[in-house]
Amino acid sequence: MSQQIKVERKIQFVGDANQEANVEGNFLTKRACRVDWFDQKALDETNGYTITVDGTGDTVAVSGGGVIGVTMTTGSGDNEVEYFAPTPLVFDISQNPAIEAKIQITDVSGTVVFFGFSDAITETSPNSTIDYADGTLAAAATDAVGFVIDGDKSSSAVYCASIATGGSVAATAAAPSTVWTDAQAKVLRVELDSSGNARFYIDGVQVGYKATAVTDVPLCAIINAGNREAAANTVYVRYLAKFQDIP
Repeated sequence: MSQQIKVERKIQFVGDANQEANVEGNFLTKRACRVDWFDQKALDETNGYTITVDGTGDTVAVSGGGVIGVTMTTGSGDNEVEYFAPTPLVFDISQNPAIEAKIQITDVSGTVVFFGFSDAITETSPNSTIDYADGTLAAAATDAVGFVIDGDKSSSAVYCASIATGGSVAATAAAPSTVWTDAQAKVLRVELDSSGNARFYIDGVQVGYKATAVTDVPLCAIINAGNREAAANTVYVRYLAKFQDIP
């Protein structure tokens, strides 16, 4: 009998295995693995989440109404940014962390979004973890790495960005080139190794790599959503998957 089964793509349950219990024995992963579907009654800001809103009409709340996920509604003033940290500072590059989220943007050209790791669970509006405000790349965080979609830079492009120890901010366009259209949802994934190198994935395809993207400091998962016009916009986060070695 084989002591190890290797799967390169996926495990698919069919027939009876898809309608009844399909794992026998004590199933236990060697890495910490969790998916937050945001399907609870409300977001617990005391024990679970950090939310910072700053503007007119900004909200971050579970979607509800038959839809799982979180709805981030920006304020109606230009350049108002809100921050949603679904985790505390629980990640460290020594444990090779990875995070993934499915994100939908209703108006790409009128919105700024950051998704990734950061050394800060919040920032102060209008500063984003990393963004392209007025077309200029900048970071409020000292250590951060993730995706930037910013209407001030492009109406449809996606960028892989990072900053380490408060140094220079770096960003490259996702390659192969990625076009994000209005109301489209994409699965974004950021993986870090123990050297702080980052790999970026969109819908399962690697689109970027950055050596020494961040340093060895505590990190959280964070999502920024803001507007680039004098009107409210909406960003949906359908789930957040989190992975990390167990020290």
